[in-house]
Amino acid sequence: MLTRRLFAKSLASLALASGSAWTPAFAKTAILTLSGRSNGASITVPLDLADMDALPQTSFRTSTPWTEGVVEFSGVSLQDCLAASGITGDKLHLVALNDYEAEADRTDMVNAEALLATRQNGRVMTIADKGPVFLMFPFDRRSDLQRRSYYAQAVWQLAEVNIE
Repeated sequence: MLTRRLFAKSLASLALASGSAWTPAFAKTAILTLSGRSNGASITVPLDLADMDALPQTSFRTSTPWTEGVVEFSGVSLQDCLAASGITGDKLHLVALNDYEAEADRTDMVNAEALLATRQNGRVMTIADKGPVFLMFPFDRRSDLQRRSYYAQAVWQLAEVNIE
């Protein structure tokens, strides 16, 4: 099934490959888009892999229901990413490439040490590997996170975080 995001990205790829003069706003190849309000104004922050790599990096090893054995996830903490964007708000609306959606509380996510993982075992995550961004938690280190609510918020192929 072709989702709206994949359709838009496909159009952009075709336009770029054909040398078309049309340059879409997301030609930067953003792997994650943050949107919300900063200083009273609505803003959208597209982030590519280099943008995310420029932020402080962290990693942890954990097992998950979706991977075999213990895996190392690395990337930028959700807290650092949101702080760098300047976007304020308490409620997060998480949207994946396949249009899966989840709601989360910003404080809960920060306290749960949510990670915007871009690498798994040192390799950049592709769409086939549940990337390019997988919102992950340190499940093995914190038994309080081994609950359905956190598993539902561990969004793979995360494309958008809308903050209210």
